[in-house]
Amino acid sequence: MTEASTSRSTFAAGSELRWEFTAENCREPAIVRLYTYWLHCKGPHCFPGRQDIDPLGMKFALGGITLFDVCWADARPDSTPASRGAPRFRYRLIGSDIVARDGFDLTGRWLDELPLVQYRALMLSRLEMLVRTPRPLLVRNKQFYDRRWYDYEALWLPLAKDHETVDIIMACQIFADRPPNHVGLPVA
Repeated sequence: MTEASTSRSTFAAGSELRWEFTAENCREPAIVRLYTYWLHCKGPHCFPGRQDIDPLGMKFALGGITLFDVCWADARPDSTPASRGAPRFRYRLIGSDIVARDGFDLTGRWLDELPLVQYRALMLSRLEMLVRTPRPLLVRNKQFYDRRWYDYEALWLPLAKDHETVDIIMACQIFADRPPNHVGLPVA
């Protein structure tokens, strides 16, 4: 990680979160295809497991995919949700498009090692929300990052080895083909 990557700031404006949506509500074709693929892999279960997902089946979105392991302090099979404590999140995989945009790769590292404090807080909040309420989430966001505005659509999808208890969260960010050309500080 470079010193420049730790001094970046991030600012989000105009976030839209949708728990209830269909493929027709998705703007980006790759998000539509990924959601449709996730539904197919899920079948009659609550959630598909990582073992049900073939990376080749979603190669159209791989550059924008991030996988987060959900890690519990007490991960014994007989533990109750109350005894597990707060989850921690580890980056299992970060897609090449995300690494290229960010300028660093945290694969294998913990979310709390993310050097962008504001973005870390946003990510932690979102991941904790998805563990508490595990279901697909569609997000549209305009984000000020590295002195530029970015417009993206993201899909957050729970995965569960046993098809019920979420142990991985998959996120896919697809940036608009033409990001807004506003350069500089956010305009109030």
